Amino acid sequence: MNRTFPSAPEYGLYGEPEQPDFPDVLHVERLAVRSGPRHWQIAAHRHPSLHQIFWIGQGGGTARLDGTEHRLDDHSLINVPAGTVHGFRFRAETEGTVVTLPSSFADPIRTEIDAARLLGHPAVCAAGPLPPYMLLPLSEAHGQRRANRSAELTALATLLLIWSLERLSAGCSKTAATETAAAQLFARFQVLLERHFDRLHPVSAYAERLAVSAPHLSRVCRAESGRPASSLIRARQMLEARRLLAYTQMSVSEVAYRLGFADPAYFSRVFAAEVGHPPRQFRKRFTDSGV
Repeated sequence: MNRTFPSAPEYGLYGEPEQPDFPDVLHVERLAVRSGPRHWQIAAHRHPSLHQIFWIGQGGGTARLDGTEHRLDDHSLINVPAGTVHGFRFRAETEGTVVTLPSSFADPIRTEIDAARLLGHPAVCAAGPLPPYMLLPLSEAHGQRRANRSAELTALATLLLIWSLERLSAGCSKTAATETAAAQLFARFQVLLERHFDRLHPVSAYAERLAVSAPHLSRVCRAESGRPASSLIRARQMLEARRLLAYTQMSVSEVAYRLGFADPAYFSRVFAAEVGHPPRQFRKRFTDSGV
């Protein structure tokens, strides 16, 4: 699968440059909110770290995913993994919903439920007349601020991924009929990264376990995700660092050691460079707000 599209802009959720911290657990919105004001056309772009699932209830149009055009009809499911170059031309007044999931949220779930890695491929398919049963409560929970909101959104989004996987397994047309060797290698790297991000830091350590050279692994990662292997490794480490700093009482030094950094001062410099704030300042945002 070739996802090298230098001319396609890379965006965060709203068209702004990508940020290290997604503003919410996930995002849910009706297609009309963003597509209507743009005359129902969305130019080709990609989100390096966001997985999107579209449900078209009525209407349709065309979707272009990594250079392949797909027809959209009533009751269509569109799966857009992170890094996919995608653009749309919807028929006016098309009714539908798009759910946006940070890769840091979606990838661990995919690792658990998707052995065939179908969710890792951009795809369009007819999904039956009934909308995803969890879509309405997911939208309602997203629009409110109530107790256990994050846990509720997480549970409902997991069900949405499972529902989508079932439809993909039933016969969606993928942009590639067979998975390329590069896609297979990237998927194996993702699994390995999830297991060893707190112990293996150099790209060479992953490359050795995957029986490839470090430059080759980085080329594959860049082609499949838009980012080199070193960036993906560091991003996964910093995601865990943010979680530990926000939701545990571990000291900065303890977090550093947990993530395999021998020098807490070096960890702090890396964290500040990646996240934009030193570890203690990042934690203060949560402790001051009572989280």
